[in-house]
Amino acid sequence: RREGAAVVVHGKVWDDANQKSLELASQPHYAHIHPFDHPDLWEGHASLIYEIKSQLNGTKPGAVVVAVGGGGLLNGVVQGLQSVGWRDVPVVAMETEGADSFAAACEAGKLVTLPDITSIAKCLGAKTVTQKSLDLTKEHPIVSCVVSDKAAVNACDQFLNDHLCLVEPACGAALAVVYEPHFIANLQTKGQLSPNLENVVCIVCGGNGVSIDLLLKWKRDLQLS
Repeated sequence: RREGAAVVVHGKVWDDANQKSLELASQPHYAHIHPFDHPDLWEGHASLIYEIKSQLNGTKPGAVVVAVGGGGLLNGVVQGLQSVGWRDVPVVAMETEGADSFAAACEAGKLVTLPDITSIAKCLGAKTVTQKSLDLTKEHPIVSCVVSDKAAVNACDQFLNDHLCLVEPACGAALAVVYEPHFIANLQTKGQLSPNLENVVCIVCGGNGVSIDLLLKWKRDLQLS
């Protein structure tokens, strides 16, 4: 708006806004830029892994934990792992109940469109993940894990206390494995992760759609003390 653009907020969930964007893009002088389903975005996200490898001095992590919405960040993380030769490093793909289109796709073996997004983690609110995300499950170890809104918000709250950094529930979905270790333990019990994880990298992202007031509201709504 500061640059003179007309900002249109449309629909209840991202899919509604995307459909409106496609309609506008059919008109002259408009262009549609997808927020997560494009190789250029995945290449950018892949650079996270290059930085992580440098910061770990080349030490291979036992797993990388990432929140999944439409799948763009997941695709980039996997691309980065493969680029640096870490093809055996599993990725734990975290979602919240009610925004778990990736988990649904993994279970069905094909893309699944959710009827609605009922989670408060609206930034995870893509009813359908990218085809690329599902394809990657056939060439890289990716483990799907779904947590409750309560677990995600609780993780946001604890992360704020620990690091003085405010993140939204979409990020809290990934942080839930840090503050509630039973999620990782369950995956280990199922044989989906190694029983001997010396280090786990959790990618922290998503801080635009959150405020102290919103966090307090979510805690009240979810009856978190």
